[in-house]
Amino acid sequence: SKWRLPTIVVSLFHFGCGWGGGPESHKVEILQEEKSPNGQLVATSFSSSGGGAAGYFHFNANLRKVDDKLHAPDVLMGKHPRWMAFYDIDVRWVDDQNLEVSYKQDQSPVYKENNAVKVKSKHGIRIHHLIGNESS
Repeated sequence: SKWRLPTIVVSLFHFGCGWGGGPESHKVEILQEEKSPNGQLVATSFSSSGGGAAGYFHFNANLRKVDDKLHAPDVLMGKHPRWMAFYDIDVRWVDDQNLEVSYKQDQSPVYKENNAVKVKSKHGIRIHHLIGNESS
C-alpha cells in the first residue's frame, strides 16, 4: 500500500532514537554533593555521558535549590556544557554566601573560549573558582 514506506521510515526513526542516543541513553553520576550550611542549596560535582555512538562524557559542577532536580546542562563552568574541559572537581561551602569550586582544566587552545565562561554568582551565592595544576 501507499502508506507502507512512510510507516517503515517512521518506525525506523523511533527505533533509532531509542537505540542510538535518545534521552534514555543519558547518564549522570553524582560524584560529590554538599548542602549549604543553611540547608537551602546544594552544590554538586558530577559526570555526564550519553549520545550513542558519537557520544560525550564530561565532568562539571552545579548549584541548585535543595528541592530541585539536578539538570546536567546547567553547569558552573564552560560555554559548552558537554565539553570535557574540567576534571578533579571539588565543591566546598565557605559559608552561606560563598561556595568554592576547585578543579583542573584543559589548557589546549581549542578550549580557551569555552573555559573563559564561569558562573560567578547564582541564587545569591558568590562562586569562587580555584583552578589548580592546569594541564595542556
